[in-house]
Amino acid sequence: MPDYSKSVIYTIRSRHNIYVGSTVNFRARKNNHKTLINNENRKAYNIKLYKTIRDNDGEWDMKAHSIFPCGSKMELTIEEERVRQLLTADLNMVKCGSGLTESEYGKQYYKQYRDKITEYNKQYCEQNRDEICEKKKQYREQHREEINKKALQKVTCECGCIVAKAALSRHRKSPKHFLLMEKLNQ
Repeated sequence: MPDYSKSVIYTIRSRHNIYVGSTVNFRARKNNHKTLINNENRKAYNIKLYKTIRDNDGEWDMKAHSIFPCGSKMELTIEEERVRQLLTADLNMVKCGSGLTESEYGKQYYKQYRDKITEYNKQYCEQNRDEICEKKKQYREQHREEINKKALQKVTCECGCIVAKAALSRHRKSPKHFLLMEKLNQ
């Protein structure tokens, strides 16, 4: 369990751009940022912060903005978000705390965040329906053999019948399935 009494809110500046973060171990976090800047094999390689640093010839400076002893991740995240808004940090890609789980941030916030994402996804799908359909169609064409193999793969139903994976749903609605399930339940 991290010791939040040693929490630090920090900033990273790369020319005129700024990023706000928080940590309980400043030195380790700084080393982690150094590693991520040029490591093409890491998922974080394409994050806006690291792209900007590379575009600015590797010029960056990480400094502690404030020491913030607190009791939990939630308190630290709330303070980090306050500082991010105060400094109008342009390199943060998401609002601080948006990746926290329900238990870490509270059910109400988590539900609001989940609802916003769900609404955004619905709108995106409506606005880009044709593009999404075309991508799905291309994928099906390119992976037709794999899809057919999976569909024809044999599986055992809970009633004991062996059926193709693609036909499992239809089988579960059949009279044969209901009869076999009745026999099993007796």
